[in-house]
Amino acid sequence: MGKKMFILLSFAILLLSPNLVFADCLNLAGYTSWYPEDNHKIILYRGSRPIARLRIPYCNIQPSTSIRLLKGYTCDSDDIMIDNEKCSIMSVDSLSF
Repeated sequence: MGKKMFILLSFAILLLSPNLVFADCLNLAGYTSWYPEDNHKIILYRGSRPIARLRIPYCNIQPSTSIRLLKGYTCDSDDIMIDNEKCSIMSVDSLSF
């Protein structure tokens, strides 16, 4: 009975909150620079090595934009500060292998 309840509960969590279950998360603390890929994507670097691509669809990013992460361990749908305004990160993709 307990095993069936656990499976059912796990399945319910998966259906009700797929973003939490499948969210990409990366430790971005210590990034040293960033580069705008386009107006809604940035690439974060640690030294000369790219570590992540962030897609931020609702904020405009320019080369002179000020960017600040709100926490080191960053996931999809977390917030980021862009020109002193909170913006939501749509996706966090790892670029390191």
